[in-house]
Amino acid sequence: MSAFELEDAVLTTIKKQAEVVLASGNLSGFRKKGDFERRAAECEKQIRQCIEQRQRCYEQFVITEIDREVYKTLKDDCTAQLDRLNHQLAALKQSERDNQATQKSVSFAKEVLNETTTPQDIVNVLVDKVFVSPGNQIEIRWKFADFAEGI
Repeated sequence: MSAFELEDAVLTTIKKQAEVVLASGNLSGFRKKGDFERRAAECEKQIRQCIEQRQRCYEQFVITEIDREVYKTLKDDCTAQLDRLNHQLAALKQSERDNQATQKSVSFAKEVLNETTTPQDIVNVLVDKVFVSPGNQIEIRWKFADFAEGI
């Protein structure tokens, strides 16, 4: 396989993947700008409120407004709610990271399909390494793993 044939095969693969990324349902899943920030801020607010509530329970216990069993029950409820909220916040943050990765893939796909982008620019942005095995099998190692999903 000549260098020209290899370059042509790599560019064909990249363009097909770019079309897959742009045509995928991932684009319809983008949330409105600020949705993550609003949901994360609300979750963080609830976490602060829960911490404050747990602190008030402790203060009530210390000044003997509530007994040990009531305090333990209230504290356990707050702790369980805090755990749930922290998991929810972690899931939101992971979802946002996934969304940003998808947006990055879409941006790369648009760049690939842009007629003014040179083939060398495309390869430099997306491809880490290209392996050619016997029988002219081509394996492309992408710089961004999310870009190659769907091939």
